[in-house]
Amino acid sequence: MRARTWAIVITVNVILSAAVMLGVLLIWDRIGSSDPSTPTPALVSTPAEVDTGSSAPLLATPPSSTPGSLTHIVQAGDTLSGIAQAYGVPLDRLMTANGITNPDLLQVGQALVIPLDPLITPSPEPIATEADSVDTPLPTSPATLTPSGPPLIEIGQVLGGGDLAAEVIVIRNMGGMVHLKDWTLSNAAGDTFIFPDLVLFPSTQLRVHSPVGRSTPTDLYWGRDSPAWSGGVLITLRDSAGNVVDTYIAP
Repeated sequence: MRARTWAIVITVNVILSAAVMLGVLLIWDRIGSSDPSTPTPALVSTPAEVDTGSSAPLLATPPSSTPGSLTHIVQAGDTLSGIAQAYGVPLDRLMTANGITNPDLLQVGQALVIPLDPLITPSPEPIATEADSVDTPLPTSPATLTPSGPPLIEIGQVLGGGDLAAEVIVIRNMGGMVHLKDWTLSNAAGDTFIFPDLVLFPSTQLRVHSPVGRSTPTDLYWGRDSPAWSGGVLITLRDSAGNVVDTYIAP
């Protein structure tokens, strides 16, 4: 009789203990589920693509703007070339800044970095001004001598004939430019003056002095120690080929 009583007591205790534990577990579960500090997963919507042709997802981390850039959020109907044109940014620069290799792939809501760095923006070509043309010297080229018709060389005058210190012949050019190199002045005695490499321009004249002196482009000195153009002497002017150009009788 006692053994049966103890068995009933033990069974009741076990059932009560199990009921208490189950109740505690249920209360603990309710308290944990109602705690406002427990984060709940957020729903994320997937934006639709603007241009089809690829199902590649958006970048996990969109590029962030810098002090020299702006951020554009892609809207329906946007194209990469249109965005580049709207902001005045080269298309390749926009693609590089956003790591884009396919310009035909955009997604609505995608954040694009618009680079506005002035160091990268191409500057317009400088425009030449009138002041620049004045300050900047133009390239020069060697002068070209241009004849103005056939030469017309003549012995114009003989001064101081017979006086070595004053003796001089005046040669005039009444025509076009002429090179006098190897031309000659001579008298009947065979005394000959040979012209150096010299250009005689139109409407100019040249003086040939008999004594010693320092030659210039307008005055040549023969370097004689005696006069050559005494009175009545025939003076002959010849070109480099030996042709007679003019004759003159000294007074």
